Amino acid sequence: MEGQAGIGIGGGIGIGIGEIGIEGLEEELGGETPGLVLDPEDKSVRAGTVKALVERLTAHDTTDPNYFKAFLMTFKSFTTLDDLFDLLVERFRIEPPLGLTPLQLRSWTSRKKNIVQFRVLNTFKSMLTDEDILEKDDLYILNRMKDFVTSEDVAQVGASRSLLTLIERVQKSGETKRLVVKTQQTTPAPIIPKSLSSQLTLIESGLYQKIRPMECLVRARNGGGGGGMDNIAYVIQTSNRIADWVAESVLSKEDSRKRAGTVKHLILVADRCRTLNNFSSMIAIISGLNTPPIRRLKRTWELVSQRHMAQFGACEVTLDSKRNFNKYRMMLASVVPPCVPFIGVFLSTLQFIQDGNKDTLSDGLINFKKRQMASEVISDIKRWQAHSYKLQSVPVIREYLEDRLGEREREMRMGIDRFWEMSLEREPREREDEKMARLLQESGFL
Repeated sequence: MEGQAGIGIGGGIGIGIGEIGIEGLEEELGGETPGLVLDPEDKSVRAGTVKALVERLTAHDTTDPNYFKAFLMTFKSFTTLDDLFDLLVERFRIEPPLGLTPLQLRSWTSRKKNIVQFRVLNTFKSMLTDEDILEKDDLYILNRMKDFVTSEDVAQVGASRSLLTLIERVQKSGETKRLVVKTQQTTPAPIIPKSLSSQLTLIESGLYQKIRPMECLVRARNGGGGGGMDNIAYVIQTSNRIADWVAESVLSKEDSRKRAGTVKHLILVADRCRTLNNFSSMIAIISGLNTPPIRRLKRTWELVSQRHMAQFGACEVTLDSKRNFNKYRMMLASVVPPCVPFIGVFLSTLQFIQDGNKDTLSDGLINFKKRQMASEVISDIKRWQAHSYKLQSVPVIREYLEDRLGEREREMRMGIDRFWEMSLEREPREREDEKMARLLQESGFL
């Protein structure tokens, strides 16, 4: 009877409900997790031990997609893949509390154990289906996963069969897959004189889609440096090379009218990039035109029409750095993909989060709130990676750009000192009276 001693696990004499009580079972089913700190207002996770965070990840009584995503995106910043695997296996093999009657055990199994086990397997599935969680160097864990899934107790769970199929598929291919959505926009016919913007967009979009979450976290942790040529470094390098190429293109023209023609063409390219939502190339071109050796070319800029200057200004104001790029952030929130954002804004935000928040709190608990904030920024980065441009590649222009922005060209490229020298050669400094005489002469008065 329910008020008497019952048979415990393994045939021993257990403690009946009269001693453990219904309240005790309910507490075991839905009580607070030791080592976990929740926000008193919205009940989101503020901090915890690694074990407590894993328990929350696979909780039977609560689901939080934002927490789940943030954990998998950032777990390498507070634990290792092997330790996470061990904790998930331990969590799968959760033991019931002592003293349950057979009736209580059945209730605990159906209401907690089965759900926890399903969520452990679902966590492993998510690690394999999201390309941004496991790196190629992490795929050694597949052998441990396979051994776990084929073990006797796990194989009895229905969801284990589909997980085993997925593990074997990833082992065979050697990589996880990211979903990239092709846009429904009509492919524009490539017009060679006007295709520079679309080819830059294809190049930069391809580089942007390769950025991975851990690269963002590592770069912020290292104070802005990735510790090598990661995918973010290639994006930054390409932007710098575009800016240098812009400056070279202008300074290579000896005649001021030809320089002005080049400036006007580059403004049109930047503006077209803006309308394509390619803000990375747009800001690189504008940065190149705004370098001091180019901006000082007064004779050149005097020949640029007001219409072109208005387009130039529209590009500049898009990425106005005032109030932490507030205008750009508001505009980006309403942009319909595809898009190549300016990575610098994301990196600045991640650095601000890194510098302004400790990894662990005073009691030694992992500051998960910090990881949550970082994951929200990374989710913004990933949002634009899920959509690709449906633009046609124009080989002759693409090859030209890749050659100009390539490694060999970089080695031959001029430094800023040489830019200044050429700028002064093209337009030597002039006194105000010399400038006035020149303007009168050019206007036909002299």
